Amino acid sequence: MDRGLQEIVDSLSLSLGRPVLIDDAELRPLAYSTQFGELDAVRTASILGRLAPDDARVALFAEGIRTATGPVHIPARPEIGMRARVCIPLVGAGRRLGYLWLFEEPAVNADELRLARAAAAEAAALVGPDADAQLVRRRHEQQLVTALLSSDLTHAEQAAHDLEAEHYLPLRPLRVWVAAPASPAGEEWSAEALDRLRARLAAKQALCAELEQRLVCLAGERGSAAVLEALGALASPRALIGQGDAVEALRDAGTSYRRALAALRVAAHEESGTASWDGLGVERVVTALPDAALDDLPEGLRRLLAGDQSLVRTLEAYLDHAGDVKRTAAALSLHRGGLYYRLRRIEEVAGVNLHDGEDRLLCHLALRLARLKPPG
Repeated sequence: MDRGLQEIVDSLSLSLGRPVLIDDAELRPLAYSTQFGELDAVRTASILGRLAPDDARVALFAEGIRTATGPVHIPARPEIGMRARVCIPLVGAGRRLGYLWLFEEPAVNADELRLARAAAAEAAALVGPDADAQLVRRRHEQQLVTALLSSDLTHAEQAAHDLEAEHYLPLRPLRVWVAAPASPAGEEWSAEALDRLRARLAAKQALCAELEQRLVCLAGERGSAAVLEALGALASPRALIGQGDAVEALRDAGTSYRRALAALRVAAHEESGTASWDGLGVERVVTALPDAALDDLPEGLRRLLAGDQSLVRTLEAYLDHAGDVKRTAAALSLHRGGLYYRLRRIEEVAGVNLHDGEDRLLCHLALRLARLKPPG
């Protein structure tokens, strides 16, 4: 009679007299023994949180366990509460299915490794079908999210219907979040980040996918804190996060997605790296303009924006204070005479009249557009 995963773990633990644990490929616990010894802080946290802590994931993956073909001896990392351990990869059909772990206190000998490798092979045969099913499900979810957020209304309506029928995203209202790396990152960043998001968020209560080289997450508004925590935990580099507005119907998720993209443009220029559509003011309109709109500004304004930044800051303060000279001078710590001189220079360089309402509107729009200019 075939043994289950828990039986394999318990049997090996009894044979070796030490704790045995099995994770899936994303370091989520699948089975663990309790017969021998205490678990370290990392393993306790992963069992309670259903996922290895971020610093432990980084440390473990840095040891090469994702590509190892045999056991990997991993030294202790006291600073993150991790004891020394041995990792035996679970491999099936050429794919990494998970990991079997043994604590190395005392050191694991050759006979113990032989037993552990046999147990890992048996476990891989059990984990394989679940991993296959998960892969199929994630491809299906990617297709549904792509269709739901597309501009094709027919595809979006059908995707919304399918998601409802399959009991996805039951909580209302729901939101869309979009994330992108804050600095240049390789293709592996998106794949790793997507895996971490899916591992952290409850199945069917949240949907994660990759669209146009950005991460996209849909979830009920009541799950906002969990989503933001999961996105905020992404690192190397960190993620910029745009949050869309709340919508009641799945068919309206495309609107929340579009607004999350707008918020993402603003997030790139926020110290926190996060922006929400709900908190945007005039940026709601400015973000609807393409980056190329800067090139369509009058030559004088483009010259001003590319030139003396003290004049740019002065113009911004003057317009933000509605043309009030006294308040602008105080904000810039300038004498009024110095401010008047700068304002004349701005008019000369930009070819505008700051007493003309249309010119002032154009200047303010140009400044807001310049704020959103992509870095570099």
